[in-house]
Amino acid sequence: MMAERICGICGCVHSVTYAQAVEQAAAIRPTARAEFIRTIMLEIERLHSHLLWVGLANHILGFDTLFMQSFRMREPVMWLAERITGNRKTYGLCVIGGVRWDITPEIKGEILSVLDKLEKEWIPVAKAVAGDRNLRKRTQGVGVASKSLVKEVGLIGPMARASGVGIDARKDHPYAAYDRVEFDVITQDGCDVWSRVLVRVLEVFESIKIIRQCLERMPAGEIQLKLDGELPAGRVGISSVEAPRGESHHFVVTGDDNRPRRWRVRAPTYQNLQGIPAMIKDQQLADMTISLGSIDPCFSCTDRLEVIDIRSGAVTVYSPAEIKALARGQGIG
Repeated sequence: MMAERICGICGCVHSVTYAQAVEQAAAIRPTARAEFIRTIMLEIERLHSHLLWVGLANHILGFDTLFMQSFRMREPVMWLAERITGNRKTYGLCVIGGVRWDITPEIKGEILSVLDKLEKEWIPVAKAVAGDRNLRKRTQGVGVASKSLVKEVGLIGPMARASGVGIDARKDHPYAAYDRVEFDVITQDGCDVWSRVLVRVLEVFESIKIIRQCLERMPAGEIQLKLDGELPAGRVGISSVEAPRGESHHFVVTGDDNRPRRWRVRAPTYQNLQGIPAMIKDQQLADMTISLGSIDPCFSCTDRLEVIDIRSGAVTVYSPAEIKALARGQGIG
């Protein structure tokens, strides 16, 4: 029951979340070294995701210089992912009870070198963002999600933290090696796009801090448990991981032949989309793009669909077979 065969393109977050759910169901715990490696890869994923988002947000606002600089700084982080796992994005990292790839002393040196350079270059970026009057004018007071809205509709991740709600699964429900490192939960009180920019910019420094601690404190030992036979069927597991966009949840029921009998995922975009109607109400049309972009949407994660007839109010929910037929231009009904 290999995690990467299930999670596919979603990368390290869903790979770890799924593996942890199965491990909980089977009452096993990965090796200590594997937990540190998972933490390192999760924070590498957060780094490249936040760098990507900062670049795209500035592109939406017309600040293409910072867009290009952010993408330039992101590329060595992607090289690190490929150096560790052989892939830039679909890492194939997790197996039940551990990880596939170790971090050698040579790779450790390369990671530290990249982090040192990134931190040195990101400090002036953070200062430039904080001091840019045009960026502030385009984002301050835009896409407001009040603290009460966050709690009412359950907004998560940087969306919540930018509204002064300091929730973070890494602190609230520690997993992997997060209970063995120190870091701050970054919050802002502006409740707007500007605060979401600042949260993500500052979280880059926290990810760098976490990775350095993991490299320093990583225990020796095996990277995988030696599991014999099949995992027991009919067991239930639930896992939550703090993805760059917010909490990712996996629910799994184990089945026969090392396959899941039931598996359900709630990715953070689906939850954060619930706040968009309130965030864009009475706004300028030009501000809607960055308001939506500020949740860092991944629409492939929002696989629930209703069609509403605006004249009659009738609601239609298409089945998977009907959606497939529509995609092939075959029509339905």
